[in-house]
Amino acid sequence: MKTVKWGILGAARVNQRLLPAIESHPNCEIVMVASRRPNAAQECIDLYASNKQKIKASQDFNEVILNQDINAVYIPLANEEHTEIALKAIAQKKHVLIEKPMALSKTEVQQITEAAKTNNVMVMEGFMYAFHPQFDFIQKMIQSGKLGKIQYAHSMFSFPIQPARFYRINRSMKNGGGALWDIGPYAVHTLRQVMNAKVKQVMAKSKLNSHQADLTTSGIIEFTNETRATFDISFECVRRSEFEVFGDKGRMKCHTVWQHEDDEAVVTIELDGSNPVIEKIQKGNHFDLEINHFVDCILNNKESDKLSITDAVNQAATMEAIYQSIQKSQWVSV
Repeated sequence: MKTVKWGILGAARVNQRLLPAIESHPNCEIVMVASRRPNAAQECIDLYASNKQKIKASQDFNEVILNQDINAVYIPLANEEHTEIALKAIAQKKHVLIEKPMALSKTEVQQITEAAKTNNVMVMEGFMYAFHPQFDFIQKMIQSGKLGKIQYAHSMFSFPIQPARFYRINRSMKNGGGALWDIGPYAVHTLRQVMNAKVKQVMAKSKLNSHQADLTTSGIIEFTNETRATFDISFECVRRSEFEVFGDKGRMKCHTVWQHEDDEAVVTIELDGSNPVIEKIQKGNHFDLEINHFVDCILNNKESDKLSITDAVNQAATMEAIYQSIQKSQWVSV
């Protein structure tokens, strides 16, 4: 079977999880890691790779993008850099896995997805949580009808930001900074998935710092089927990564969205008139599962059925509308 040869563009901390996931796949090989920061690529390799001697470090992204041996790239760069780099890689016929958010606007995501179609390559937005067995359980529970018709959902994602992470809030929301573009995509994407409906309009409010980056944002999402959802994200609150779904027959709570692979996932279900039931879900490394899925898409030339191109466009449209609502202090249609 064909080997997918990877280049990684950026030495972000998420490589601690993604690099080993790529390296451990039986049909994958990492050829190069590039970072513009001096020595950062080599440090990334030294810290996270098993086959350190086989992976080259570079300070030049073009050395990865133009390398004919590399046929897939992973992009964990700053949010505002995704589009330009992704388009360059796609133009060189490379499959692209892009960390969330894929881009900062619907138009940019459409450019990426259209370029991918033109060049016959796969592109996917990096929402690893969607591949954990926990999320499959949640989706099946919703589809079973035991909760009744889903009417409402709420997601909460936060952690107190530390000085070492201030680079996330040192530029405006317009330029990709703040909680909205960092943890907001998870909160919003989760709601879109569990509500399984088209977004109609959004309203959001933020607390901004001196750089005009949001430290905290809360919002409402209304769907075309007259259901609704709310979200709360923050760099000022205790760590939370949870959501709850409400139907007319019951409710379900996911206590931790981002499970560590060594931990069991716990979901609480409470049906009308019955005591809460705690379900323990099997362990799973969602980073490994994400790479397994994307590599399968590449090798079999098929679009992802979990994180489709259409989903990426709709996600970008929703996120862009939330940003516009914050700027205008009013409801914005999607």
